[in-house]
Amino acid sequence: MKTNINKHISDLLCEHNCVIVPDFGGFVANYESAFIDSRTNHMFAPKKSIVFNRSLKNNDGLLVNEIAVAEGLTFKQAKKELDKYVLNLNESLSLYKKVFIDEVGTLLLTSDDKVLFVQSNSRNHLLDSYGFSTIQYPAIQRTSVQERFEEKIKHIDKAHLPSNKKPWLKAAAVLLPLLMVSALGVSNKDKIHAVYANLSPFNSTTEKVEMKEELSIYTSFSVESPTNTIEEGVHSFYNAKNNMATFVEEAIEEPKHFIIAGAFSSERNAKKMISKLQKSSFSNSKIVGKSKSGLYRVSYNGFVNSSDAIVALREIKKTNPSAWLLSTH
Repeated sequence: MKTNINKHISDLLCEHNCVIVPDFGGFVANYESAFIDSRTNHMFAPKKSIVFNRSLKNNDGLLVNEIAVAEGLTFKQAKKELDKYVLNLNESLSLYKKVFIDEVGTLLLTSDDKVLFVQSNSRNHLLDSYGFSTIQYPAIQRTSVQERFEEKIKHIDKAHLPSNKKPWLKAAAVLLPLLMVSALGVSNKDKIHAVYANLSPFNSTTEKVEMKEELSIYTSFSVESPTNTIEEGVHSFYNAKNNMATFVEEAIEEPKHFIIAGAFSSERNAKKMISKLQKSSFSNSKIVGKSKSGLYRVSYNGFVNSSDAIVALREIKKTNPSAWLLSTH
């Protein structure tokens, strides 16, 4: 008579937490919560974690009774079949050092006569998890607010490195001061001659020439002595040039960096937010285009310089932690 004792052991583990195989050992089951394997992106349902204890050898009658009822045998016949099963287990371990029990696991005999058990994943013995299967899901990439903010900072810094400035702005910064000097030379020829005269090391007189430009930009060249005239004249010229470059950039460039207060799907709600901000001293509040998802972005203020925008953002975050920086270039 052939009985499927492996199946009886597996079935009993679904209903009980301990199944003893007399004169061989016992299988002990413990509850194991659901878990996620981050390496393979698999989600596993709750189950019973099974271990093998070789010390549990006393016959509690559970397995013998299950065999007798399932196979239609008497208790004595079932015990005889179980004794044959145990004898086969011990012989297989001695010969092959390994025994596989269907839907339960594999028993391995080590060189120091110890039995190791590896549970099989072919069956979930927890009845509450019946019907649940292992799920593989795509990895979820999350970016914190701080990381998004740092990424925007890096983007702003890279976009405003001196090497990335528009060529025409560089040209304007260099050419406009030269054009101004030329224009001033036509209308202030006598004064410029006087400056050149003072630059001569043979002339010890001191004269201050002030030239007023029609665009309200003032440039002064001070000449005091033969020794410091050239140095101070050069410094004055380059200071005027730098001031002119800054003036031109600020006059031409539009704000590119906006501190966003919120994004709204309704233009009406966006305008309400603008009205609220303008009453709170943010007079430059406005809608800064739409996002890719069609939301109207409302800004507190716009800035040409990224560093000014970052300083303002830190201050605004004290009252609105969700405010963020938008760069439109």
